Amino acid sequence: MVAPVAPTTERPGDGGEEAAAIAANRRKALTVCLVPGLVVGLIIGVVVVLAGLPVFVGPVALVVVAAVVVWWLWWSAPRAVLRAVGARPSHDWEHPRLHNLVDGLCATMGLPGPTICVVESPVPNAMAIGHDPARASLVVTSALDETLTLVELEGVLAHELVHIRRHDTVLAGVAVVTTAPWAAITGLAGGVARVHRIIGPGRQFDADQRAARVVRYPPGIGSALETMVGLTVPSAARPWPPGTGRTAALTRWLWIDPMAGAPAGESPEGNLDDTRVRAAALALS
Repeated sequence: MVAPVAPTTERPGDGGEEAAAIAANRRKALTVCLVPGLVVGLIIGVVVVLAGLPVFVGPVALVVVAAVVVWWLWWSAPRAVLRAVGARPSHDWEHPRLHNLVDGLCATMGLPGPTICVVESPVPNAMAIGHDPARASLVVTSALDETLTLVELEGVLAHELVHIRRHDTVLAGVAVVTTAPWAAITGLAGGVARVHRIIGPGRQFDADQRAARVVRYPPGIGSALETMVGLTVPSAARPWPPGTGRTAALTRWLWIDPMAGAPAGESPEGNLDDTRVRAAALALS
């Protein structure tokens, strides 16, 4: 048996890198919101001009409408994702070890406690969503708490808290919400791939590595992924992602195990976010 390793939350230079990652995530999230905002604003501006109003009203309408759309997308995205997957707030008496682990990890990582939500599903999985660490939600499935050991569950929760600390969550939310209309035209598979491109390939693998520095027993995260690989076989009895709408389906790459919703035969080659690849890499580290 490998002896537990004391958690180390930072390395030299981590502070600057973390700040840069946070700024990049928020900047990209704003850009992702701005594109549909400008498109809608441009359409309204043209309509205003064609309606015979003074020409200067067109640009004003474009700016105002674009600002409203950006604001609405930014603030509505987390709620839309939580609603789509059927997440409900969890009380500490319902899932005591889940809440205890999150409290301890937040103290270690210097984070405010997120709202813990549960999705009823037989697939063990988790994700995080929110504008920033002060308004974040950590979502777990009911099977996650029931299936994983204590050290495995700690690793998964640390992984999601890493996403919260780095503000990955704000980009994830707007990526899903802004892609939903686009996916209605181009198809769901293309929409899922677009969300993955926006949030960034390798995002999950990077969070695995960072989570391993925080937990008391680093091999736990790899063990959790191996457990998920062995359990997430698609079937009619184990539908994934949770929820039935397009928005829910687009959340695939937000979950720690995105392969739970993978099409049959999808190759892991070149995909660092594939759960099988990450479990194997962590076993070698």
